Amino acid sequence: MGVSERAPLQSTAPKIWEASNHNGQTLAQVIQAQVAEGSADIDISGLEFDFVRSIRVWDVRYYSHRERGRDDDCSESYNMRLGTYGTQGEFGWQRTTPAAAPQWVLPSRRCSSSNWRRGVGVEWEDHEGNHGYEWVAY
Repeated sequence: MGVSERAPLQSTAPKIWEASNHNGQTLAQVIQAQVAEGSADIDISGLEFDFVRSIRVWDVRYYSHRERGRDDDCSESYNMRLGTYGTQGEFGWQRTTPAAAPQWVLPSRRCSSSNWRRGVGVEWEDHEGNHGYEWVAY
């Protein structure tokens, strides 16, 4: 496809908002300096990195809420995980339930013959506090 013949997709570090640390350096300067030194180990426990800890990954392996049997009983079954980032950016999974999921993950929990869902969703808050999310069904 000719990708190797093109210039790099990104030749400079991404623009990061200009928050300063106690030494007067911007966040971008600190990251660029540490990457240039060959080390990416940085302390991200500060408030300026809350946007990392706001990222949540919803893995819905399956969800269904259907009528079962002759008595119109409803059965809700699911296999869901929630991935989150810790203080220093470590990522981990934990089991979760439909009740914990936001409406964009499970738009309906009604009992019906066609209520099922499978996919992955990611939500976040940027450094200005704006919420966003993306859902990919598969």
